[in-house]
Amino acid sequence: MKNYFLRSLIIAIAALGVLTIQSCDTDPCANVDCGINGTCFEGSCVCDAGYDGTDCNIVIRSLFTGVYDVEEICDSDPSFTDIYESSISEGIEGPQFVTIGNVYNFASFDDVEPEDATALASVSNIGGTYSLLIENQRFESPILQDFEISGTGTYDPATAVITLEYSITDTSLDPFDPAYIDNCVQAYYPQ
Repeated sequence: MKNYFLRSLIIAIAALGVLTIQSCDTDPCANVDCGINGTCFEGSCVCDAGYDGTDCNIVIRSLFTGVYDVEEICDSDPSFTDIYESSISEGIEGPQFVTIGNVYNFASFDDVEPEDATALASVSNIGGTYSLLIENQRFESPILQDFEISGTGTYDPATAVITLEYSITDTSLDPFDPAYIDNCVQAYYPQ
């Protein structure tokens, strides 16, 4: 009887040990759904470029797209606030890209259309902040071929306002000319 009791005790302890080990080996991604725009890693979704959210269902560029009233102040005349319209639309380069139309209010210049002054930007969520990046680029329009743009911006989810700081460089000018580069700050207010 002692042997039977001892064997039963050993079997019970072994079974408890197996159950304990199995319960520690659960897959942290077993119940996590990241949809088609993300992958689960250690229980959390890692979203593809251009997507955000706990289940990667937010298309970041959708936060930026729309028609805006823009207020802009540039170093060339800091006492003047230029107010004009601009649009931000989806870029064809991928889900993390947008195009910004009528940058620098070039459409107010003779023979320049808003689509002539279009800049490509990438959008992302960096550390919880929705960000926009305009890598250094020239405008594609022959009318503006001497101008380059680069800049960064953010989107505020509480107000839906986009702020953008950028530089316009007129490469046809001498780098020592005061008009060679103009630094601007913009606020985009949704219409």
